[in-house]
Amino acid sequence: MRLIAFLQYAAVVIGSIGMVAAQFFALPKGFHLSLFVAGAGFALGGIDALVTRRMPLRPSDETYENYAGLPAVIVGLMVLAVGAGLIAAAYLLDNEHWHSTVNYLMRRPAPLLAAGGLFLIGVGILMMLNPLGRSGWVWRILVYFPRWLVGVLVVAAGLSVLALGAWEWLDPQAFRAFLKTLPALPKLSRV
Repeated sequence: MRLIAFLQYAAVVIGSIGMVAAQFFALPKGFHLSLFVAGAGFALGGIDALVTRRMPLRPSDETYENYAGLPAVIVGLMVLAVGAGLIAAAYLLDNEHWHSTVNYLMRRPAPLLAAGGLFLIGVGILMMLNPLGRSGWVWRILVYFPRWLVGVLVVAAGLSVLALGAWEWLDPQAFRAFLKTLPALPKLSRV
């Protein structure tokens, strides 16, 4: 096993166990530290993928070799974003700014929409790539082309969500007025 992969997995596992233990023993500072450690493990995996241009969190050098290059960079960026989000959440919880940040993001969701749009674009691009390099016509017609079409739709959805985030950022009043014109979701009844 690669040493860097061992450190990544160890940080994620130790952080996860620490979060459960901190909740069980009612140690809020322990939860914040454990959340930071798990986020650091993910961030380290994302940085590793960006530097090596190979898949993150891989236990050996030979695994996922077909996904080296662009797919590994996209997945690495996503893993790095998850790690950075966990580290930011640990910071906000430790400094008691979590609730004010969540309230702000509920009022002004542009950063969340932008992040969600970028994740959708990344997933769509991954669906459109052919990392295994198969070229048989049956495989291309039955697997690659339908997956590519779904990938195009996911990229279009990601661009739409990204545009909604930009719209909310630039003109929040018009965005709120648009949201009021949408039909309300039905409330779930409790049984």
